[in-house]
Amino acid sequence: MNASHSGITAFGPFRLSPIARVIERDGVPLALGDRALDILIALVARSGEIVSHRDLIAHVWRDLVVSPGTLRVHMSALRKALGDGNGGARYIENVTGQGYCFVAQVTYDAAASSPTALAEFPDVGHKRLLLPSKLSGMVGRELMVREIGDDLIAERFITIIGPGGMGKTTVAIAVAHDMLKEFSGVVCFVDVGAIEDAKLVAATVAASLGLSVQTADAMPTLIEYLRTLRMLLVIDNCEHVIDAVATLLETIYRQAPGVHILATSREALRVEGEHACWLPALASPSPDSSMKAVDVLQFPAVQLFMERAAASGHRFKLDDENAPIVAGICGRLEGIALAIELAAGRVGSHGIAATADLLNKNLGLDWHGRRTALPRHQTLRALLDWSYGLLPEAEQLALRRLSVLVGTFTLEAACAIARGGQSDRAAMLNTLDALVAKSLMSAQVGDDRTERYRLLETTRIYAREKLQESGESTLTARRHAEHFATLLNSTHGGQVDLEYTGRSHALREHLGNVRAALEWCFSQDDKVANAALAVDLAAAAAPVFFELSLLSEAYKWSAAGLGALDDNTRGSRREMLLQSTWAISSMWMRGNSEDVLTAIARGLQLAHPQDEPSQRLRMLATRHLFLTRVADFRGALTAAKEWDVVAQQARDVTCLAISDLMQGVARHFRGNQAAAKRHFDAGFDQAGERSLQLCGNDHRVRGLITQSRTLWLSGLPDRAMETARRAATTALRSGKPLDTCFALMFTTPVYLWCGEWDAAQDVLEQLVNHTHWPVLKPFHSSEVAMRGALLIGRNEAAQGTPMVQTALQQMKDERQNVIGSFIACWLAEGLTTMGRSEEALGVIRNARRDAANRAEAVLLPELLRLQARTLLSMSEANEAQAERLLIRSCTIARRQSAPSWELRSALDLARIQARRGHGIEARQRLAPINDKFTEGFATQDLRAAAQLLGELDPLATRAAV
Repeated sequence: MNASHSGITAFGPFRLSPIARVIERDGVPLALGDRALDILIALVARSGEIVSHRDLIAHVWRDLVVSPGTLRVHMSALRKALGDGNGGARYIENVTGQGYCFVAQVTYDAAASSPTALAEFPDVGHKRLLLPSKLSGMVGRELMVREIGDDLIAERFITIIGPGGMGKTTVAIAVAHDMLKEFSGVVCFVDVGAIEDAKLVAATVAASLGLSVQTADAMPTLIEYLRTLRMLLVIDNCEHVIDAVATLLETIYRQAPGVHILATSREALRVEGEHACWLPALASPSPDSSMKAVDVLQFPAVQLFMERAAASGHRFKLDDENAPIVAGICGRLEGIALAIELAAGRVGSHGIAATADLLNKNLGLDWHGRRTALPRHQTLRALLDWSYGLLPEAEQLALRRLSVLVGTFTLEAACAIARGGQSDRAAMLNTLDALVAKSLMSAQVGDDRTERYRLLETTRIYAREKLQESGESTLTARRHAEHFATLLNSTHGGQVDLEYTGRSHALREHLGNVRAALEWCFSQDDKVANAALAVDLAAAAAPVFFELSLLSEAYKWSAAGLGALDDNTRGSRREMLLQSTWAISSMWMRGNSEDVLTAIARGLQLAHPQDEPSQRLRMLATRHLFLTRVADFRGALTAAKEWDVVAQQARDVTCLAISDLMQGVARHFRGNQAAAKRHFDAGFDQAGERSLQLCGNDHRVRGLITQSRTLWLSGLPDRAMETARRAATTALRSGKPLDTCFALMFTTPVYLWCGEWDAAQDVLEQLVNHTHWPVLKPFHSSEVAMRGALLIGRNEAAQGTPMVQTALQQMKDERQNVIGSFIACWLAEGLTTMGRSEEALGVIRNARRDAANRAEAVLLPELLRLQARTLLSMSEANEAQAERLLIRSCTIARRQSAPSWELRSALDLARIQARRGHGIEARQRLAPINDKFTEGFATQDLRAAAQLLGELDPLATRAAV
């Protein structure tokens, strides 16, 4: 929307100059807000036309989203200023539903001068207005420069705020250069950074304009001079004389309507007319980014680093090998332009890797930058010294002490650490707000709608040095550790029950501080003085680490806590928490060693049923898991029954559901698939949608895994594979990496039994590519064993058998016995295929002996079948013995309610009978078992049965004839 006339517009007693943006009433300037003036200019330019609400908003507010109510407010102010409606005067009509129309008679005088005309900048003859040179190659700020320029025209008064070194001056200079044409070259740049006496601010601005002021107070002369000018005034580095600058610029804004003001400061001036514009950090990759070079180079922080590194004499190509190093440097420096420039300047003399190492030591606080920069911009330390020196003592103290905090923190944390928890919350909040206002700290609202604060890493490192110099570091570190120990204990009270996972995730934001506090507690020379605090913090933190799947940290700190126990803490609730967390994390990290069982027993001893029922349940669940993994299925069933007793006493539906699932797992391995199936059905029925997370396992996932095996054995192959897939999906949805790895690993046997080789390969590939897999070293031999079994299944026994043989021995050494019998079956099959039948028989005999010792019966029918096949492969003379083994296998399979095992053995029996020419007997043996199946006809065993039955039909017909 543009005015059709650019000269003076007259209506009633008013004269309007759109160019000078001045309106007079009877020769007297009229005070009118910028928005109201914009509305008036737009309406007068289209006098007699209806201007829609949308057009007015688009013209006055440009890209900002505002409500029609905002337009009405400014329209009301405009009408009031014009006296619209007073004495019969009408200027603006509201056309209902359409917009507004300027209805007064308008005349134009293009030749007339502006009322109190804004003069061209006078040639004062004393000095020319010069701008500092625009920095070549400014990176990542182009859009912001344009937006600030647009806002300057609309709002008149913009302050760019942000931390030191962010590039405020660079952006301001770029805006000023872009505005030269708009202001006909009348742009004045004043750096007040060197002023020490605030009284000299106005005089310095006047001198920059070429004015000679003879009085002590330069402001009246300066204001009188600026009153008739249209120009851009840029005031840089205001923070140290902020009160004087604020007073001056507010006066200029009020009394010199043609002057547009751009200021830079680390905090807003907080005066009339000011619009603060926060300058964000340059976008940078995460410090631990593993992105490719082409992706890393998209970040402005990396672009700046590469440009400045080249300028320092080190031209290098960003490739996939060095991209993570550059990403780490830029990410660690959090997009602070000056810090990135200083770091890039070191690359020429040290190289990329060495620069990264140096940065990790002290964040480059003393690295030097451009010689032409202001002294306080030549090093980060000088920049921070400048900011720190401007703070009052109370803010300096808070900044020093808060430097022990890592990442974000709350007002409560600040109170506890800065003043020992005794401070007035309101006073502490004022201090924090002041530090935020001065760009030394950032603030944001968390998910819980509570304010969070954070120090930039450069500021934090600098403040930590100040803390060390002050002699307050030990006191502050102790307060820090005590606060987070209290926070952990108050959040979950040390309880580790079925609902603990959600609370652990709520504590995730505090992990950086918890880690720092633990490191301090366990690194102090005075162990006696810190023992109680160290144990308290470790006992509260280790379960949190575990529930968040941070296994190595859970193991590390529970072990450290146990090592720090003394007479005062041994036998306490804290020891109980440490023992339980150490046991479960050790089982995942180190395998199934006997000391895990000892720790479980100690945890149970400390968890008296009346005092700690949830802890007792936790220990019983851990013991059940441990005994299952070492294949002590008699003990696992006992542990499940003990859990059931406690669950029945508690009358808790979730505990009762887990009880059924635990018993289902034990019954499956004991060889009672009908009972296992009943327990699984009852457990899932009771569980509904409840969370069953406990001890690092989702018992829903664990139940689904074993249920899928039970379903296959029960003659339901399709449902078995569907349940296996559901186990993996449920685990993935839970967000618990342990559950996901657990599901992928232990559903593989179902796919192998079904002969679904591609599906088995897919889940194993997902497993080894999972980010958490490298941590789970005790399970690696099991994964290798199943890959070998897959090769054997695909008729690649020569390659797969050695893998299985080596892995099985390692599994035994590590007591990973839960799938030991399953793997032994595959090894026996592979050895038999390769003609190594004696070795195969040895494997089967050992597996049967081990299974008997473990009370494991689930694989006995298969072991008997494989023994029969191996004997047949050695000699036809073994046929009768093989037949007896197969008949026994069928009998045991029926007793176990495992028709899938019975089908396999019946297949082998039918083949023997068919070779003898007994087609009718063979068919009579196989057909009734095959007919029991209602699904899974595409799986390998049922395909083989269908093929054999098809071959037996003509044999049976001839035998009958």
